[in-house]
Amino acid sequence: MEQNTKNLKHLNIRKSLLDLIDSSSYQIGDRLMPEMKLCEELKVSRAALRRVLDELQHEEYISRIQGSGTVILKKSTKYSLNLSSLGSAVDVIKGYTTLTTEQFKIFEIRADAKLAQKLEIEQGERVLDVERVRSLDGIPAIYSHNLLVKSRIDYQKNLYANIANSLSATLGTHIVSSDADLQYCRAGEVLANKLHVEPDTMLLLLAELTRIQDGRPIDYAHDYYVANLFDFKIMRRILKTE
Repeated sequence: MEQNTKNLKHLNIRKSLLDLIDSSSYQIGDRLMPEMKLCEELKVSRAALRRVLDELQHEEYISRIQGSGTVILKKSTKYSLNLSSLGSAVDVIKGYTTLTTEQFKIFEIRADAKLAQKLEIEQGERVLDVERVRSLDGIPAIYSHNLLVKSRIDYQKNLYANIANSLSATLGTHIVSSDADLQYCRAGEVLANKLHVEPDTMLLLLAELTRIQDGRPIDYAHDYYVANLFDFKIMRRILKTE
């Protein structure tokens, strides 16, 4: 719990600092205000600030030279992603940028007890294990891992890179409900390699269980987003009752 709190604080400081760098107050080549003033501005400790500055220097957003201050080398490109829209990443990102699938692999596995319970199938039933790496304007940005109930889809004819559209084509219906969980994590070696980022890079994980019209689960998905490429938005709708 304590570690989660520290990670959240780190993520918030990072976001605040990147927002400051991306603001109209600074241009590429400008020097950031001194560290003490940044601490006052962001209301954080100097140690916490320095950890974020070290991270941003490693990612080449800034250059830090003792006696010369902190110089901005680049600004971040962020894509607005509205998680209230039910559908694929193609649907919610569409209109902002070009999303392409760089890697697409399908394996067949047998459901263990835990996965069988999640997908409401028998243990040992066949499941399709689908891996994709998707890029925004050529930059690897999303690693997706989908686990699909094989008996409920005709994957040989209809399964392709856009999973949501594939399922609609196969089943003749759209996914009607989704149970989702959003959390932050850090890239291990495998994910870092797939997304071309440094190990320990901050990621946002969207874990989602989708169901079809008859209520059966069809897909258990984990999407890992490179955190500094996105602004996530969640809208909450309240329905009026009589």
